[in-house]
Amino acid sequence: MDQHSETFLEYRTLLFSIAYNMLGNVDAAEDIVQDTFLKWMEMPVENVQHRKAYLVKMVTNKCINYLHSARLQREAYIGIWLPEPLQERAANPYRQVEMYHALSIGMMVLLEKLTPQERAIFLLKEVFSYDYYELAGIFDKSEDNCRQILKRAKANLGKDARRFEVDIKTHEKILQQFLLAATEGNVDALVQLLKEDITLFADGGGTVTAVNRKRLTAPRRPVHGQDNVIRLLKNVVPVYYSNMPDIVREITLVNGLPSVISWSGVTAVSIVSIELEGAQIRNIYIQTNPGKLKRFNKPSQ
Repeated sequence: MDQHSETFLEYRTLLFSIAYNMLGNVDAAEDIVQDTFLKWMEMPVENVQHRKAYLVKMVTNKCINYLHSARLQREAYIGIWLPEPLQERAANPYRQVEMYHALSIGMMVLLEKLTPQERAIFLLKEVFSYDYYELAGIFDKSEDNCRQILKRAKANLGKDARRFEVDIKTHEKILQQFLLAATEGNVDALVQLLKEDITLFADGGGTVTAVNRKRLTAPRRPVHGQDNVIRLLKNVVPVYYSNMPDIVREITLVNGLPSVISWSGVTAVSIVSIELEGAQIRNIYIQTNPGKLKRFNKPSQ
């Protein structure tokens, strides 16, 4: 293996982590990393003094450009757009996704409030621990300018910028309680579990699922408030799980947090993730878009 390839492989997981957390799209992140690799292989490596910084700069700039170009596609997307979930373990042993750093779905949705440049600086500083000197080199800005952009990003995020620390055991316990209550349509239990100002986000990508002669689609807009969320869950979840053929559910790590994956046969049909505030659920994220669940499908037997 030559020096070019060795250098790139050393930083590949970092580059993918940055790209995925910037874009929320696995295919696009992999394409950008691959394109960066091809460009890198054409360069005289001896001319690059700080190779890691150079590669991070290449990937970050490509992600910023991608987000600018993808804005119109997002606006035309049917219903709510949620990031593509990233599985903790890839079926292909040569793509060790478990090594990558993936923010929770809730944090990635939160970062949608930021401009592409704010998002990049926030991620590199707060998640990947880059200092202002390194940021200045990556973005061709002064350290003070980078500091101001980060300050503006945090102001845009407000108090939610502190949503990083999670107790995994508590998270899984409440997720299991929620799953049982939602499946049984237990209103009293749901009232205890859900915050009054809870919001449910569901991404179906415009697809329609036929269940027991009923056509189910994801809500086109966020569902706000405890009463509205409970009404939706009570009307949909028991029908969905009791009538979907060969339904199997499992709690596993998705984007670093316990989530519920449901399969109908070998096909992944939904992933449910929650976000907590104390001992209650503040947000629910439901992914049913087949295109975003394809990596969770089981091999055909």
